[in-house]
Amino acid sequence: MRFKLAFGIGAWLVASAALAHHSFAMFDQQQVWTWEGTVVEYSWRQPHVHIVVLVPENKKNPKIAGTWDFESSGPNIGARQGWTRTSFKPGDKITIVGNPKLDGSKGASLKYAKTSSGQILYHDVERKVTPEITPAS
Repeated sequence: MRFKLAFGIGAWLVASAALAHHSFAMFDQQQVWTWEGTVVEYSWRQPHVHIVVLVPENKKNPKIAGTWDFESSGPNIGARQGWTRTSFKPGDKITIVGNPKLDGSKGASLKYAKTSSGQILYHDVERKVTPEITPAS
């Protein structure tokens, strides 16, 4: 009986840690922004793919200028959406649509990325935000 209880508690702790790790609660799900810039770094590794983008000054929205870290799903989910480890390289022009961080720091959860050739790469299968239904930022 003690073994079952200890095993159950251990399984619950592992599961809750995994769920907490994959939370996107730090992002403002009520806001959808669009950024255009140049890829500085593309990190294709677990647990999440990151694209670091230099966003130039923009008179329309000056607060978006700077270096941003965009977080996506893990490589396994990205691969099922058409991403590869060579989807982006430093110097590539890119458009990103996603949810900014709640704390105002220069980070966001990626909904989709658009390559300079026009290819759309989605964050995951949900696709509630697409080029056809992207809110104005």
